[in-house]
Amino acid sequence: MAIGDIIVGLDIGTSKVSAIVGEVNNFNQIEMISSTKCKCNGIQKGKIVDEDDISLSVAKAIQDAEEEANLKIHSAYITVPGKYITIVQNSIIKEVKDKYAGISVKDVGASIMQIRDIEIPEGKAIIDIVTESFILDNGEEVKDPVGCLSSNFTIQAQIILVDKEYMKKMSSILKKAGIELDGMVPTALAERNLILDRNELNDNIMLLDIGAGNIEMGVFEGNKFIYTNTIPLRRRYNKKRH
Repeated sequence: MAIGDIIVGLDIGTSKVSAIVGEVNNFNQIEMISSTKCKCNGIQKGKIVDEDDISLSVAKAIQDAEEEANLKIHSAYITVPGKYITIVQNSIIKEVKDKYAGISVKDVGASIMQIRDIEIPEGKAIIDIVTESFILDNGEEVKDPVGCLSSNFTIQAQIILVDKEYMKKMSSILKKAGIELDGMVPTALAERNLILDRNELNDNIMLLDIGAGNIEMGVFEGNKFIYTNTIPLRRRYNKKRH
């Protein structure tokens, strides 16, 4: 991200579509400049039941965001319910190109490309790599290995997969609204980075988001993203007595 970059996020839920517009500030943080929402009835129990309704709601939320932020929006990231997400744990040992110069940015980038080289189940696609830790050849665990002197390092990460069919439908819905899909983020992962402070990010945490039609669940073991799911809410109706 560069200073001044505009980042747009969409959350498509059971009752509404929310749009957030942020700008990267001088501290390389995303500063919110617009927040809008629009009613939506196109999703029931976590399933897409009316693509046109969702598309219209997305278009309205984006239009309101454009007016509020005074800019044109062409693309956005969207959150993905846990029911469409699969998490694959993986780790590899990466040899350093020049151990006397220290671990380079290229070494880390190459390790991330290598760790994503897994057998992807049919009907799934990779949407993200969440790095958990880097371990040097002396056993020391570091958050950022760049510059560390080590002949090799172990990278541990989670490969985040999404159902291809869901990704295809969402991409189509956004295109109908005149928006391109920048990427997809698991709802629980997005909420973790938003809700928890720095100290809590190292704790074992379960996040529960109780929405209009579902409960979104995410489980984290320190920096490790280990589980996510979507649980439909059961509605109770009072029978009228005659």
